[in-house]
Amino acid sequence: MTHSPPSSGQATDAAPATTTVPDGADRPAASLAPLGPVRSWLAVAAVGLGVFAFTTTEMVPIGLLPAMSRDLHVSEGTVGLSVTLYGAIAGLFAPVLTVATRRVDRRLLLLLVLVVFVAGNAFTALSSSYTVLMVSRLLTGFAHGVMWSIAASIAIRLVPPDRAVRATAVVFSGISIASVVGVPLGTFIGGLSGWRAAFWVIAGAGVAILAAAAFLLPTLAPRAVVRLAELPRLLRDGNLRIATLVTAAMVVGHFAAYTYVAPFLEQDAGIPSDWVSALLLLYGVAGVAGNFAGGAAAARALRATTLTCILLLAAAVIALVVNGRWHPGTVVLLLVWGIAYTALPVCLQTLVFASAPQAPEAATSLYICAFNISIALGALIGGWFVDTSGPSAVMFLGAGFSMLAALLMTRYRVARPDQP
Repeated sequence: MTHSPPSSGQATDAAPATTTVPDGADRPAASLAPLGPVRSWLAVAAVGLGVFAFTTTEMVPIGLLPAMSRDLHVSEGTVGLSVTLYGAIAGLFAPVLTVATRRVDRRLLLLLVLVVFVAGNAFTALSSSYTVLMVSRLLTGFAHGVMWSIAASIAIRLVPPDRAVRATAVVFSGISIASVVGVPLGTFIGGLSGWRAAFWVIAGAGVAILAAAAFLLPTLAPRAVVRLAELPRLLRDGNLRIATLVTAAMVVGHFAAYTYVAPFLEQDAGIPSDWVSALLLLYGVAGVAGNFAGGAAAARALRATTLTCILLLAAAVIALVVNGRWHPGTVVLLLVWGIAYTALPVCLQTLVFASAPQAPEAATSLYICAFNISIALGALIGGWFVDTSGPSAVMFLGAGFSMLAALLMTRYRVARPDQP
């Protein structure tokens, strides 16, 4: 059973699945995608695998930089632009491309995005020069922005309304699993058979995901059509504006600190260098657990869960500095950081849905824009702090931005239970 969305930009402190159904408000999910329960969740898993594949291909060059640099005869920093510009393109063009494709059936759009993904990775593997590499990476980056904008809104149309947050968690688990499995595996394949082989494997995985999506997903007519000129109007909604600002502050803070966590662990926490990769792997494993735990908690109390995760992250980062060189404490606090942070994308995406149920994909495109730009901004600011003040200072910087996000989150308005 669904209810009308809260008035005056308010949202109940629960997942939108229990209050409104984005992309088809006040209609049961079964009417949008008449699938059996097993096929519905397999379809959601296929979308999650798409997110996994895109996240893997975005980040895998980090582990292949030396080999790519030697083969293409450019510096490692120059090759690193294939990651930085990829993310910038995905973020900046997500709103434009989401609006431009607003009338395309969402199943067809997902399949087209996956076709571009396969082609982009194949061209990357075939790159004969740095220029060809960058063209192929930017092509994939355009598709990445659209994928992020539509993935969660597709997933929640495939399941009953009371399972919407769980479906969102499954989709975003692709990010955590890519960090734990996809990127290390791609790096391993690159070391074993060359960096091009890693991109061929990713392209092959894209073909399999494309086939699964084509078989499992039903036709999904576009809903809540929004024009480009209307995007700024969405931000007039107080809750959506708060959700976007919380995202920006949170992501800047996290990436300012996490980008430079390795030097902090080695220099300030006294962790041996050969332990760092193992600790970061544990961080990723904890993140998978945090993703699903955050989704379950957000389904019951959205604002409270989001605020708790933000404060938990800030506390863990500060405590890492205060903890000094006590290694057991460092390990525990790093795991807490991983759980808290990876729960947040599910919470933040659900906040966006709850804030703009009439235009979930357009609102998500603004969220993705803020998210990706904030990644670059966080790494940039964090780099300046590391160079001028050291790794511990950047941890405090990250915690400071997290506290700002928590303060902003207190302004998110929750409707009273008796409100319509």
